[in-house]
Amino acid sequence: MEKISFALNLLGALGVFLYGLKVMSEGLQKLAGTRLRQVLAKATGNRFSATFSGFLVTCAVQSSSATTVMVVGFCSAGLLTLGQSLGVIFGANIGTTTTAWLVSLLGFKVKIAKFALPIIGIGFFSQFIKKWRMPHRIGEVLVGFGLLFLGLSLLKTTIPNVKEAPEMLQLISKFSPDTLFGFFYAVIAGSLMTIVVQSSSAAMAITLTAAAQGLIDFPTAAALAIGQNIGTTCTALLAAIGAPLIARRAALGHFLFNVLGVIPVILVFVPFLAVVDSLMPGNPYGTGIAANIAVTTHLALFHSMFNILNTVLFLPFIKQFEGLIVKMMPGSREKANEHELVYLSTPFSATPELSIIAAQKEVDRLAGICLKMSEKIIKALGLKGEERKVLLEELKDDEETTDILEHKITQYLANLTHGHLSTPANKQVLSMLSMINDLERIGDHGEKVSVLLQRETDGSYSFSKEAWKELDEIASEARGVLKNMKRLIMHPQEDPLPKAKELEYALNDMRSKFRKAHLGRLAEGKCSALAGVVFSDLLTSFEKMGDHAFNVVEATAGVK
Repeated sequence: MEKISFALNLLGALGVFLYGLKVMSEGLQKLAGTRLRQVLAKATGNRFSATFSGFLVTCAVQSSSATTVMVVGFCSAGLLTLGQSLGVIFGANIGTTTTAWLVSLLGFKVKIAKFALPIIGIGFFSQFIKKWRMPHRIGEVLVGFGLLFLGLSLLKTTIPNVKEAPEMLQLISKFSPDTLFGFFYAVIAGSLMTIVVQSSSAAMAITLTAAAQGLIDFPTAAALAIGQNIGTTCTALLAAIGAPLIARRAALGHFLFNVLGVIPVILVFVPFLAVVDSLMPGNPYGTGIAANIAVTTHLALFHSMFNILNTVLFLPFIKQFEGLIVKMMPGSREKANEHELVYLSTPFSATPELSIIAAQKEVDRLAGICLKMSEKIIKALGLKGEERKVLLEELKDDEETTDILEHKITQYLANLTHGHLSTPANKQVLSMLSMINDLERIGDHGEKVSVLLQRETDGSYSFSKEAWKELDEIASEARGVLKNMKRLIMHPQEDPLPKAKELEYALNDMRSKFRKAHLGRLAEGKCSALAGVVFSDLLTSFEKMGDHAFNVVEATAGVK
């Protein structure tokens, strides 16, 4: 019964710690907002900027697992190359060590647990300040910060109960890295610990707490930390299942980097610990409270130096490392299924602010399908017989694709709006929801054009040469409107509405002009009444495409 009670208490303490880490991470993301996405954009520069971006993003989200899962997703989306993703992963491994410093400096040296409840209270009630949004975001960070240290305090009061379990003490004694078997035992134990809790930060908190309570010594804690570095790759490997080839390569690169990086430290483990001892004040090998606290800061320094050393060793050879990964996982990039999400194929639940980039790319992809539909219509107008039929059938397939993607993107974006985003990001998501609704309507009008043209192909009616020429002109004008619209989705301008209005008005004027001309042809008996009705419907469809494209431009400007 005592063992069950201990396990449940440990699970509860760990749950409070992890929940605090999650709330703090979301609050920091909201606080950083657009700046966080700008940091990630710099990863496309060179290996050094990619590494620095990975470091900063991981510091912000307080989770290397979240960053590497995000990297896998962005590789799937084509936002990062394999080399760039490796640089971000290197930086993420350094960034995750900040959690160990945060916990070791504040969790054990300062009795911050006494302030945990007041911090939670201040943070929670500051979110009720109506007129200013900043206290809401800071308040969320404070709530997460307080819960994190409340969880750490609960861990500290729960873990000493291990002393009352002889079996657990016997198990811990096997972790001693004095022997090669004991060293690998500790590394494996650290890996399994991280895999179970799905967070290297939580695994490190448990290790720091055990060391602070005198249950394990500094060398044992260091060996466990090495194992935790390997175990954290499990999350990225799971995220890469079913992902495109480049994403699987990024996950493999993360795994190899963390596993191969262990080798140099194993070879110089004892001297490496001695270097840490010489750099960090305090004696981690003594007895008493001072020694136990010294272990935590020594372990934090070891964790940082270990990951910095790995990065220094691998970064100059990133091209060769990339080549090794490609050789181990050969193949070519697979063609994406048109009906499936490409840029949102990997879950971004831990980094909702960063998922905005991928969502924006997905909306841009949907706009690209609409633009291609307009180009196929122009091409179909110049063809006859079977060649036209093939293009018209493709237009129907494209419309089905826009329907499916509109539903899937809407579902994804709707989930993002449930309190996980900053106010600017939330407005951006609402604008994207408006965009995809209009883009789907553009697809509907594209299909309507294909149906009307199919009837002409089947011989139900016929157009005069003037009518075909006018249809080609208005289709080309609509394509220009759509092209301008698509460009603004990824590169919004400060004031895009004047030009968009000019293009839309030109399309409207063209529709009125051509409709009037066709009425004249009807009066002269140059075409049938049925052809006149269909021609009018075609003009209306092209004009409606322009209307919906203008709505999309308004959304990019934040009007909708």
